[in-house]
Amino acid sequence: MESLLGPMAALFAALFWALANLLYSQAGSYLSASQLNLVKGFVAVPLLFIVGLVTQQLVHFDGSTAAWLLLASGVIGITLGDTLYFTALRRIGPWYTMLFEYLAPPFAAIIAWLWLQEAMSTREVFAALVVLLGIIIITTERNPQRPQATLNLAGISAATGAALCQALGLVMAFEALASFSVNPLQAAFVRLAAGTAALTVALLLLKPKMFLQTKAALRHTSLPWLLIAIFMGTFLAIWLQQTAIAYLHPGLAQTLLATAPLWLIPIQWWRGEPPTLRSVLGALIAAVGIAALFLR
Repeated sequence: MESLLGPMAALFAALFWALANLLYSQAGSYLSASQLNLVKGFVAVPLLFIVGLVTQQLVHFDGSTAAWLLLASGVIGITLGDTLYFTALRRIGPWYTMLFEYLAPPFAAIIAWLWLQEAMSTREVFAALVVLLGIIIITTERNPQRPQATLNLAGISAATGAALCQALGLVMAFEALASFSVNPLQAAFVRLAAGTAALTVALLLLKPKMFLQTKAALRHTSLPWLLIAIFMGTFLAIWLQQTAIAYLHPGLAQTLLATAPLWLIPIQWWRGEPPTLRSVLGALIAAVGIAALFLR
């Protein structure tokens, strides 16, 4: 049963992130990317802290090497990585950005191999490639209702940098969880708190007016839906993400975390937008890869 915990946590993290993205697109339309990122942190960090206190999972955290790894992981993966990701969204659009995001799994596998000497098995490599192939088939489909931006060097660099930061942050968190007495909730809390704190300091120094503008924008925002999105996409998803990397190789965990587009197919179908044949084919290919990961 424990062998299924990591893959299931990663898949459910992707599900919650997919649902949250739909809600963010509606509830967070008045907030800029950095404002939304800031609000997410200010809501989710106290939630993780409260759950940690109630479950007594935040105590006995010695703040040694594991703490520094998680702090750096949060700054790299959440503050810097998200900033580069949002920059790419503006410069090359969401679909090209999503395509470049699939560099994160191979980046994570390579970093884990070079830094931690953690190699994936042949079966895991094959299964991960099949999953990525299915997802790429889905996300590269051209649809007239999905405007494509023009590729440019700045956007490509930002998207590649975001994938690299995401992978590096994940591997650093994996090292902390694997080598020290840290549980997934502790890791999620420290990473998110570090990322939010770094973002707050950066905005205070670079854009101090952003905080007043955020307060004004929230008056025009559907707060209940925004809070649900934050609860699913940041609180639950990050907790499940840390659970996944506690039981899986970083490259494998990153691959399963990238399956959010698969969950969007039944969600969009339920909303009255049936998937295309190409989307169904991509989903079936990815499902074969996921099934191969579960087979022992």
